[in-house]
Amino acid sequence: MSTNQRTKGNGSIQQRSPGAWRLRYNGPPGPDGRRKQVTETVRGSRKEAERVLRERLAAIESGGYIAKQKETVGQFLTRWLDTYAATNTTLKTQQGYRQNLKYVNPLSGTPLQSLTAQQIQGIYADMTERGLSATTVVQLHRILHKALGTGIKWGLLTRNVADATTPPRIERKEMEMWDIETIHKFLDAAGASRYRDFYHLALLTGMRRSELAGLQWASVDLVNARLSVVKTLQRVSGKGLIEGQPKTARSRRSIALSPDAVALLHEIRGRQIGQQVEVGEVWKSTGYVFTQSDGRPIDPDGTTKDFAKVVKTVGLPHFTLHSLRHAHATMLLEEGVNPKVVSERLGRATFATTMDVYSHVLPGIQEQAALALDSKLGRHG
Repeated sequence: MSTNQRTKGNGSIQQRSPGAWRLRYNGPPGPDGRRKQVTETVRGSRKEAERVLRERLAAIESGGYIAKQKETVGQFLTRWLDTYAATNTTLKTQQGYRQNLKYVNPLSGTPLQSLTAQQIQGIYADMTERGLSATTVVQLHRILHKALGTGIKWGLLTRNVADATTPPRIERKEMEMWDIETIHKFLDAAGASRYRDFYHLALLTGMRRSELAGLQWASVDLVNARLSVVKTLQRVSGKGLIEGQPKTARSRRSIALSPDAVALLHEIRGRQIGQQVEVGEVWKSTGYVFTQSDGRPIDPDGTTKDFAKVVKTVGLPHFTLHSLRHAHATMLLEEGVNPKVVSERLGRATFATTMDVYSHVLPGIQEQAALALDSKLGRHG
């Protein structure tokens, strides 16, 4: 053990072993006015140890010092999931948090207050080396940043070490879209599917899968040709089908319906009434637009599996159920609809996100706008 010791103000640093440093400093006065000596081990370089010591001394001086806790990273994240996440997010979101936080398991035994940016960055590097996508790493980064931010509010941490990390950059790829002819071919191929109307309404409204599955007749106004997105329905592992709220405040929205969408909903309603008469007392009055033969809501996961089956059977280019939402937006933009209106129909959190996702469509729209201006003004001079 090295005795190499350096003193910094009211504290000292002593090397214990390669990459490990013992800090000693006097903590803030206790109730009796006495200061107790605090001992803390920091792993990393000497500069890292000096930085930690400066932070501790500055916090003591300013009155913002937080006494060292024994809680580990794993214990803290479990508590955060069971308290903060459980009361502020949906069950589906909580499920996603738990799945992503499994990547932090190598750090679960690390004392929370000793967690470093280098350790977190190491997790990101390991995930990348294992072939996980940049999107997955960034999702973990956002969850960790939120959790550690809560740790600051709870008085457990003085700073969010995730601020000093750099997750990989997500490179947005231009989405491959079906042309109109292929979309019609898909709808024809899905004619025998029990979910054909589900797919068709997705194209006509741009609604998310969970929003369509959670749509109820009480939120549909066929007279004024509008529907309101106020509920979702999702399958959560171990919980079954769970009703929830739209993912963001902007996701709660009103969507104007085209004549085709109104006609489609009339057809769905008519068939549903016929089913109700056919099964009689077996019918479950759940109020959902998309139901099973006995009135119970459909399973959203079933629509995704069926969609992939139809695409594979017909041999169409790769597409996903969620891509129908993108197809809706792309068709509107190509027809010259204001991007802000498209963003509102989609219920996106920000207009900027819509512009970013559909940037590949916008150059053509800009050219159309330039030609339209020439047409309006005519040649001058």
